[in-house]
Amino acid sequence: MGTGGRWQLRRQVKRGGFATRREAEAALAALVDGVAGGTATHDTGLTVEAYLLRWLEVKEASGLRPTTLRSYRQHVRTHLVPTIGHLRLGELRHVHVEEALALVMRSTASGRPPAGPATVQRVRATLRSALASAKRRRLVAFNAATDLELPKVTRPRVVPWDPAELGAFLDHTAHDRLGVLFEVMAATGLRRGEALGLRWTDVDTPRGVITVRQQVLQVEDGRGHPCPSCEQGHRGIAFGPPKTASGDHRLVDLDSATLDVLLEHRLRQDAEKALWADAYNDHGLVFAREDGTPVLPNHVTTRFAEMTASAGLRRIRLHDLRHGQASLMLAAGVPIAVVSKRLGHSSITLTSDTYSHLLPGVGRDAAERAAALVPRRRDQDRDHRVTTSPVPGGSRRPKGRESAAQAVGPVGLEPTTRGLKVRCSAS
Repeated sequence: MGTGGRWQLRRQVKRGGFATRREAEAALAALVDGVAGGTATHDTGLTVEAYLLRWLEVKEASGLRPTTLRSYRQHVRTHLVPTIGHLRLGELRHVHVEEALALVMRSTASGRPPAGPATVQRVRATLRSALASAKRRRLVAFNAATDLELPKVTRPRVVPWDPAELGAFLDHTAHDRLGVLFEVMAATGLRRGEALGLRWTDVDTPRGVITVRQQVLQVEDGRGHPCPSCEQGHRGIAFGPPKTASGDHRLVDLDSATLDVLLEHRLRQDAEKALWADAYNDHGLVFAREDGTPVLPNHVTTRFAEMTASAGLRRIRLHDLRHGQASLMLAAGVPIAVVSKRLGHSSITLTSDTYSHLLPGVGRDAAERAAALVPRRRDQDRDHRVTTSPVPGGSRRPKGRESAAQAVGPVGLEPTTRGLKVRCSAS
């Protein structure tokens, strides 16, 4: 019984494995200091694997975005559990995390190719979030996934199709079922999921504007299989908000040609709907399968690669259609702030960093237009000097365009060498 007649809970802590008495006494002192300072943890023998799996269950019940949850599952099962899952959670240190991430870069337990710096950063971010929760629950004394030295991530250089390549692709896919989808993505910069989640109620035909309100997501369960209980009852498919808050409910203007293509597409879709009658699963989607059910996002990516190969074009990613739209708008002189808002980027800095190089020739054109705004007297002098004069052979050449030596001529300092003989001898 403690002071004042209050009962106090006693917890007995046992730890072993010390090589010397001095190490054991140091560990005891650290534990006593932790109890006094309120930083002591409750080591229950929990392993990293057991904790991470429990953490995933909590995340699943928290209403997390399906894509984020899928990334967490992949990082935990593919990268973290095989490397540090056997360790006790309370004994996890920075060196363990650094060694695990180094293994992720060299190889993976699933036999996949080595991961790049960006993947390593995302895996670390997942572990850091999980350990932050463990620290709040006093399961660990500190977060071992912070203050690490990791390889620097550089944003990959975007090289979309030039206008001629894009036009050839759209012509090639004009009669494919997904041809209109590709054309809309190229003309609006919509993400794959946003285009597949587009509904006819989101298309304002009189104004030529679409509103981005949702996206289609292809989700999986914890073992990498299609989710059996997804929204709307479609295996592997779920509807959710756009990727970023700035991209939700954003307005995207359509050009007249793309609007005409959409209206023709709706007539064909209405004919299919009439054929299916009551069997048509009408979700109001602009792009759907013959029976009205959503199109699998992965199928769109696969079909894009197939059509690119059959058209004989340079291979790019489906997402590069979005990059191409941004580059074309910037090449046309559209302010970068407008482009950023149209794409739904979280910040204008992201837009600037991604499209700093643009399409070939755009930087030169911008430089010429900027220089043309500065009035210079030499431009007037050049226009005054450049007149035409006859030259031998009947051709004409402009005055003021001679070579530098002809234009300047002798100035009185050059030696005269005509008739001068030079003799050299070895000394």
